[in-house]
Amino acid sequence: MGEGVRAAILFCQVIRPETPLPVPASPEARLILCCAALAHDDEREALARELVAEVDFDLLGRLAKRHAVTPTVYRFLERACAEQMPQAGAAALRTRLQIVVLFNRHLAAELVRIVRLFAEIGIETLSFKGPILAATAYESIEGRQYGDLDLLIRRRDLPRAAELLRAQGYSSNVQRCDRLGDPYFQEFEEFFTAPAGIGGVDLHWQMTPKSFPFVPDEEATWARAQEVELFDAPIRTLDPIDNLLYLCVHGAKHGWHSLNTICDVAALLRALPGLDLEAALDRATRCGSQRMLLAGLYLAHAMLGAELPGELLARAVYDDRIVSLCAKVARDLFRGDPDVDPLVDPWLVPLRSIELPAARARYVVGRLLAPTMGDYQALPLPDALFPLYWLTRPFRMAAQYGPRLVRGAFGIHTGEEAGSR
Repeated sequence: MGEGVRAAILFCQVIRPETPLPVPASPEARLILCCAALAHDDEREALARELVAEVDFDLLGRLAKRHAVTPTVYRFLERACAEQMPQAGAAALRTRLQIVVLFNRHLAAELVRIVRLFAEIGIETLSFKGPILAATAYESIEGRQYGDLDLLIRRRDLPRAAELLRAQGYSSNVQRCDRLGDPYFQEFEEFFTAPAGIGGVDLHWQMTPKSFPFVPDEEATWARAQEVELFDAPIRTLDPIDNLLYLCVHGAKHGWHSLNTICDVAALLRALPGLDLEAALDRATRCGSQRMLLAGLYLAHAMLGAELPGELLARAVYDDRIVSLCAKVARDLFRGDPDVDPLVDPWLVPLRSIELPAARARYVVGRLLAPTMGDYQALPLPDALFPLYWLTRPFRMAAQYGPRLVRGAFGIHTGEEAGSR
């Protein structure tokens, strides 16, 4: 099978064939993309069987773990390439899958328990990503790999929510809770580590930081929320359009750093074929995130074969900024050692995803200078002196990121960076 055919399978040739996304060089990366693509056809299975003979299964397993697609990779290979897989490689992947499945079941049960505890003290919650996205977009809590629980609550409920989680044995890096959720600081979430470090709860009181241009109407988001049953318990989650917008914004904010962020968009589109994407585009425009939505849709289409209406696809394909942005994502996605978080330009994709110059400036200033809870914990100041944090923060940023930048510039990695995400 020629390279042109392989490229056509892995990256759908769209309206402008002169600007396809780049195909990764390694057989392991190409096989993972083949497993993750939505199309189920004989040609893709034939390509997978051909690639299986070339891959290093240890590297394949580490790549699948890094990109959080172990369930997708194993189940496709088991169905399409069972006879071609080496026994040891298949057994290692199966073990990885079993660990993911057990962890997923634990987190799903914990989600139901925590939501019930919150409800008992009158705290409303919206669950997103994690097991609730697996159940709605992947048809099973075991179909998507996740490592924690994401819950949105109202800001006013934050102190009680934090107190409840700590009473349940969860811990947080924030030792002084009197300012947690204070609008003066940049934080929009706080991570609570579960007992024994097994997962955790990412507690949000906003969907994104103030510096990132995604500003949905908070009350409208709560009003549109829908209920999904998980283990016979009703769990409230984002409505489908809000969910799609959030997945695209979240992917852009993190630079689409792993394949699972693109898989989530593609899986949601597949699970909801009647989703009104024009309404999604209108809502994205009002929220300041049109380019992020179009880029997410284009990545899901071009890399994984998600179906899009022709008119909407054309809006993405004929925007050179979106195509070049997605080409960068595709180039960087499988670059570097899967056991090391590579020091690439983590700000460039988010910056290029933001449309307006003023919004890009706010993003840079917010990340560099805007005070955070870390500043408050390092130097607790009275309210009247809070403006001083704008002066002290650059020094904290230099201390935090300076050594890493130096190591990255000289190609040096330390053991503590290995495997970090």
